[in-house]
Amino acid sequence: MKNYIFYISIFLLWSSFIIAQVTPSVSNLLRYGNGVQNFGYNNKEFEYFENLTDVRISLPKNINIGFRLLYDNPPEIGDRFEGISRRFIEYKNKGLYLRVGNSSELYGRGLVLNLFENRGLAYDTWIDGIKASYKFSNLKASLIAGTINYRDSVNIVRYEKYKLRGGNIEYKIKRIGKIGASFISSQALIPQSNFSKIAKVELPELYFDVNYKIIDFHFGWANKWVNTPIDKKHSKGNGIYSSISYAGSKLGITIDYKNYKFDLQNPFLKNDVTRTTKFLPFQNPPIVMKEHSYTLLTRALHVVDFNDEVGVQLDAIYTVNDDLNFSLNMSLASSHRSYKFDNTNFVFNIDKSTDLLPSSKINFSPYYEIFLEGEYYFTLNTVIRFGLAKREKSFYNDITGVTGSHTIKSIVIPMQFQTPLTKIISSTFQYEFETVNDNFNVGQEIFENHFFTLISSFYNKLTVSIRYELTTNNFDLSNRKDWLVGELGYRISGANLVTLSYGRERGGQICSNGICRYLLPFKGFRFSLQTNI
Repeated sequence: MKNYIFYISIFLLWSSFIIAQVTPSVSNLLRYGNGVQNFGYNNKEFEYFENLTDVRISLPKNINIGFRLLYDNPPEIGDRFEGISRRFIEYKNKGLYLRVGNSSELYGRGLVLNLFENRGLAYDTWIDGIKASYKFSNLKASLIAGTINYRDSVNIVRYEKYKLRGGNIEYKIKRIGKIGASFISSQALIPQSNFSKIAKVELPELYFDVNYKIIDFHFGWANKWVNTPIDKKHSKGNGIYSSISYAGSKLGITIDYKNYKFDLQNPFLKNDVTRTTKFLPFQNPPIVMKEHSYTLLTRALHVVDFNDEVGVQLDAIYTVNDDLNFSLNMSLASSHRSYKFDNTNFVFNIDKSTDLLPSSKINFSPYYEIFLEGEYYFTLNTVIRFGLAKREKSFYNDITGVTGSHTIKSIVIPMQFQTPLTKIISSTFQYEFETVNDNFNVGQEIFENHFFTLISSFYNKLTVSIRYELTTNNFDLSNRKDWLVGELGYRISGANLVTLSYGRERGGQICSNGICRYLLPFKGFRFSLQTNI
């Protein structure tokens, strides 16, 4: 903590000398929690403290510098850290952009490169190195080089290091679209049980966009070659993402397609996170399924398998009039292969395969979802939202077959009503109902979940909210049947927000961009202070 205060003091002193020549911006997030985490009957005291300060300074001559001071000890999730976790210097001049230090980056739709951070899930693939781009007329070229230190907060054995080099080029065709190509070369250091393996990876990519009046079309293809010298093995995979969109005056439709075969493996090897041929953390293409804002729907039944998954999604929005609109989302995904287990030789043999379209047959471990939502505005500030979702996920047991397979069926009905009560008070009420049929929930396959939220805002400064959740499941992993949390928020100014909460939180699996984490149930106190200067 002393080092952290020292860094801030130096920054403030230095800034006082040059403040007339620079434009600084500072954002700070302080988070603290103290309580108990539990898993079944096991309880443990849990405390976390995080202070994150992002500083960005605009200097003359189009130069910007920045850094992040991080004190994360103990962390809520992820690794302990104290000190400067990020720093960069960048230069912009007309079409030229150059950045040295820590950077995020996205090529195309992320089939070969998508570097980003999600602190809530302790996921971070920012590169430490150099990033450059130059745009001339309709042509843009980009280069990137550096290292990525990746730590998976779920599979702690995945403490991996990647040396990465690559580039991207895009050419815009006026009034038609654009065409692009990327190439990434990486040397990966993958930990094993008692040593590490080196893998050399090459990822070329081609993609193009076509825009014609109210139609947009995208197609992207990437290949993946992996060479593991110590094993004298070569591996090859590939991935395709495509979408087509129609935007009319009242109707909008988007159809997405994914065919990710970056590392097809039999059931023995599929869950081996130490294999060198697996999908790499700096890749992150579209998930081709809806990401929800409703609480019960955010607890995903399905985790996207970028190594082996084919799927489609339809997303449609229809505007009836200025006050009423409807949206429909449907998605289906499955693995490419089903297997039969040979008891004599103790091996898996491919039984059937589907190369281009997902299958709804249980032996392909399918997932499907249908979600319909409506929104009606009584007035400009009074709105009701209502929905219906039906989801089903199967985990096929390739050894025992259907009798040992796991199927979860879920129907969720969310509803939200928002209205001003007076000129100074507004309220939002949200209720979500879910009925679940889980054949692995022995003794009670069918149960219900209920989630209530009441939020009241006063003068647009003070917010009071209550969240209450209950279940009829007698076998919940937290060994509880209800959870209650109260939260108080106060906006000191437009850029400063204080939040306090206390109560029990259910936890569960949450996903974002295909990255999933399981958060343990928590009972206790949380505090956060967010500041922007």
